[in-house]
This record gives sequence, C-alpha cells and structure tokens, in this order.
Amino acid sequence: PGAIPPKGEYALDTETVADLPNGFAGSAVVSANQPVSATFVGQDVTNPGINRTMYNGFTTGSATVFVPSISNNYADQTSMLAVQNVDPTPAQVTVRYLERFTGAQTALVSINVPPNSSQFLDSANLPGGQRLPGPWTGAALVQATGGRVVAAVHQPYLSSNRAVAFEGISGIGNTVFLPSALYLYGAQGQTTFVNVQNAQDRAVTATVTFYNTDGTTAGSASGAIGAYQKQSWNPGSAGIAPNFNGSAVVRADGNIAAVANINSVTDLSLAYTGQLNGTTRQSLPYIRWASSFDPKGMRTYVAAMNTDSLPSDITIKYYDKDGALLQAPGFKAVPPNAKVNHNPGTFVGDSTFEGSVEIESSRTVIGLVNAITSDGTQAESYTSITIP
Repeated sequence: PGAIPPKGEYALDTETVADLPNGFAGSAVVSANQPVSATFVGQDVTNPGINRTMYNGFTTGSATVFVPSISNNYADQTSMLAVQNVDPTPAQVTVRYLERFTGAQTALVSINVPPNSSQFLDSANLPGGQRLPGPWTGAALVQATGGRVVAAVHQPYLSSNRAVAFEGISGIGNTVFLPSALYLYGAQGQTTFVNVQNAQDRAVTATVTFYNTDGTTAGSASGAIGAYQKQSWNPGSAGIAPNFNGSAVVRADGNIAAVANINSVTDLSLAYTGQLNGTTRQSLPYIRWASSFDPKGMRTYVAAMNTDSLPSDITIKYYDKDGALLQAPGFKAVPPNAKVNHNPGTFVGDSTFEGSVEIESSRTVIGLVNAITSDGTQAESYTSITIP
C-alpha cells in the first residue's frame, strides 16, 4: 500500500517484498483508487549481463488470447508462456500450438488456472506428454472458460544473454500499427520482423506497409495466412534498402494480431506488440535515463506514431517520480502513419532521470519505448497504454 502523486511513478522491486521467498514465480494484481498503468521490468539480479524483459499489465481479460510468436529451439529461442486468470472463479484453459509453415496444430495443452494466479508453459517441456519438435516456430491460441485470462511470453535466447518479452493479444482487428520498423539500421544493424497471426478460422490476406518518418510509403509486402497461423515479414521483404528507420501498418481482409521482434547483427534483441488503434492520450509508465557512468543503466527512447488519417499535433510530456512536469516537447502536423522520436537525454544530458511519459495528441496516437543500456549492449521495448 502507498500513495502515488498525480502523474507520479512508483517502482516496486520484488526483492523488497518480505513475504516473497527466493525462487518465487507467480503473478501480481495491481489495485488502485484511481486509474493507473503498469509495466513489468524483469532482470536477473545475479547476472547483470542478461537482457531485461518488459511487457505491460492488463486492465481486463478475455476468453481468447492470441500469441503471434512462440518457439521451441528455433532461431536460438525457446518461449515460456504465462497465462493468468483475472476472474474470481477457476478458468479451464486450452492452448493450441500452430506451426508457422504448415499451419498444422502440433500440440494441444489443457490446464486449470486458479483465480488471479498464473500457469507457466515451457515450449520445450509441455505438460501431458505434448511436444513441439524443435526447431519449431509458430503461433498459439489461448482459449478459456469459467474465467477470463491474459498472457505474456518470456523468450530467452539459448546461447547468449539476450531475452525478450511481450503481451498476448485479445484485441483484434483488420489494421495493426507498429511505431518502429527498422532494417539493418545503425551500427548494430537492427532489423524488425513483423509477426502477423490470423485471428480467425479462415485464410486471410495481409499486407505490411512500411512508412518513412515523413509519412511516405517506403515499400510493402503481402501474403496469405491460414487459419490461426502466423507469417513474418521485414522491411527487406518489401525491397527496402538498409539503414531504414520508420514505422509500419499491417492491413488484412480479416482480423489479425501482430508482434514485432527486433534483432541485430550484434547482441541486441527487442520485442513489442502492435496496437489496433490509438487514442488522444497514452501512457508510458517506465521512463529512465542513465548516465554514462552506469553502463548497464537504461536509457529510454520514445516514439509516437500518428494512427489517424489526418495530420496530428503530438506532445510528449515528461513527469518525474513525484508528478512534476519537467518537459513537454511538441511536434506539429505529424503526417498519418509517421512517427516522431524523443528522449530524456535532450534535457538531462549525462545526468539521470526516473519518471514517466504522457503522450497527448490532437488525433489518435500510440507510443513505444525502446530501452537500451547506456553501453548499448542490451535493449527491450514496450508499447504505450491507453489513458481512460
């Protein structure tokens, strides 16, 4: 229990919670008397070289959750799927694993999830004798009765310190926005892979369009996706040249869900969920800026994307932990589908900052944080949360 000032931010370190024993693995529920947003940040306290993972908390659950990217020993990754029951009654949950290239159902797992708790499904060791023969990659379909559920994926790499995390998706539609899309960008050669899952029981055709920062089209790629199956594209699939830094929109003739995975020629890895549509106010609860004297400290870079069909004025408001407004840079007439970028380093320099961001826009907008250590060796992402 504790009071958080208006627009303020509080970080709870689970190591400071005396009731939690070492080795605890479970779930959490955040309750408040005012609307709040929350982002999970996971780190290995015994090894600072292992990448941190991030995903957002959920305001509600659903009977169906889509997971557009899940693997077992594929591209050096094996996924852990966590399913939480958000209702006061037990949930009977089935998880269907559908292989990417054939769309075939490889495994079907049934679990019981008590109220508020989570069950964890290791893709390399599924219960009930189910098995995903590695190397395996595809999508998962989570369906629940008796209680609504949410889901998150934790995805470590097998032979390096990289790891990513992202949310399962319950909100589906025929258009998904991705505020950041890269192709062999910068010295680290970062590339975004857009994983698109068909959210219905018939085939759909999906097109990923990549946009420059001025809103002009850089290229597109498309293809058919079978029932509940996934496909993946990157800007190179659209014939875009290296060093591309823009945004993307996925459009389909049926309902879809999408997750972006960002890899690099170095050891960076990031992931985030695409969003159906924006609102005029969005929250980014975890904003940090570490000095260069803290090589493993996080530096967060903010992207804000106009999801409307008309130009938008966008303001990025930085609040410190006590809720004081420190900076509010504005961007005029941002074109549709385009993004703008900003970071706390523009006003704190090589000092430190801890706080949050509220994005306000004259049209609908979504935001994204790319969090990178000050030495550039680790990174992770999360998308913004709608403010009621």
